[in-house]
Amino acid sequence: MIRLPSGPRFWCLAYLCLCAPVCIALALIVPPGEVADEAAHLARAAALMQGDVVGHRESVRYADGSTHVAAGVRLDPVWARAALSRPKDFGGSLAAEDGAPDARGRVFVPLYTVGTYPPFLYAPAAAGLASGRLLGLAPEVCLYLGRLANATATIALSLAALALATRGRVALFALLALPMTLSLAASFNQDAPIIALSALAAALLTPRPLAGPGARLRLIGAILSLALVVLAKPPYAGLAAMLLVPFPRAGDGDGGGGLARHAARRLAAAALAVLPAALWTAAATATVATPVPRNAYEAGPLWSGPRPATFAATDPKAQGQVLLDRPARLLTLPGHYLGTIKHLTMLAKGAIGIFGWLDRPLPAVVYGTWALALLAPLVLLRGGVPPPWPERLILPAAALACLWLVLLSQYLTWTNVGESRIDGPQGRYLLPLVPMLVLAFARARPGAAPAGRWPAMLPVAAAAIDLAALPLAALAAAVPA
Repeated sequence: MIRLPSGPRFWCLAYLCLCAPVCIALALIVPPGEVADEAAHLARAAALMQGDVVGHRESVRYADGSTHVAAGVRLDPVWARAALSRPKDFGGSLAAEDGAPDARGRVFVPLYTVGTYPPFLYAPAAAGLASGRLLGLAPEVCLYLGRLANATATIALSLAALALATRGRVALFALLALPMTLSLAASFNQDAPIIALSALAAALLTPRPLAGPGARLRLIGAILSLALVVLAKPPYAGLAAMLLVPFPRAGDGDGGGGLARHAARRLAAAALAVLPAALWTAAATATVATPVPRNAYEAGPLWSGPRPATFAATDPKAQGQVLLDRPARLLTLPGHYLGTIKHLTMLAKGAIGIFGWLDRPLPAVVYGTWALALLAPLVLLRGGVPPPWPERLILPAAALACLWLVLLSQYLTWTNVGESRIDGPQGRYLLPLVPMLVLAFARARPGAAPAGRWPAMLPVAAAAIDLAALPLAALAAAVPA
């Protein structure tokens, strides 16, 4: 089989040459606010630039005349206006009326769930905004600096993952080069650093065995990376299962005692990665989090309480009661969602990439190219030694548990009370889970690295096509019809 250049230098160079220019182009071409949830994430970064570490609650009046307590931030109205690419009631959402500015001229912007997120992954974008302000640039220009700062942080983390991985580098490159990953990186959305940090954690844990002078630093780096991910998105707590591997080889240590000590140490590491998120979530839920206001609606068919039952917002407590009325729903609702071809198709397309507010699909050739680039290497690159079977069971099971938690969290916090479906899951939510599967199935190849064989170049070819296709798609979406 034909062999091509390989090794960490090749993959880092390929990412830098093929993906970084796309990030820059998307950051400059896509209108502000035209990336998934960008307006809320921009407000979060702008508030952090002003010194607000977390959101707070305020009463807000809405277009239907109702008043709700909402989680959000106060900031200069110029930032809110700059990211408002569509009307506030776009898609049928309940629009908040503009409130009165405070003594510093700042207005309250409802962010709901985004208002509860910790500040760490917004720091690069906030620094980009701040640098623009220090230079005296117009706010509209500062927005692009904030985007570029977020892209720079994502690219740096991605390069570190590709450089430090000892196996699975092809799959990690594909994940980090996906159009969705690059689109998120070129925005204020924190999902791109989350994906890159998950990839970095997996890369740090790829050596088999994890031993030698740098092993402790690798483990510490993986703990920190995963702690930041779980802090940002608690349903990804199952990612901490990556810290349980690699298992010791047979003959290492002193039999069962050595394995027990390894398990105890790694369980402690996993707990350390999850503990900050547990504390933050508890505090944010008690002091910041609020339901999402909705136009008044009657509870769905699963509601077993008295009727009429009219709700004017999401209600996690009521949704929890719906689930506990019949505990089997904890499995059947996510299972039904994942068992629907329409949902699976949308998740797959969303994972590869959909621009705008998930309403700007990419050209069909991009989806076809990436489907081939993702699937062909799985079939054609089969040589090498696979990880032990317990790892191939534990990590996919943990990934499935993460997906289950993500779906349930969408039901609790985003879906109207009592509905028999789950609203809100998006393909991009799957991407942080991919590194777990890379760690579970990537093979160790002590001989010539098959990353230099031609099937491994398919993600590179897809990224090369994206170098022209994605900016053109962004331009087409940005130009009014």
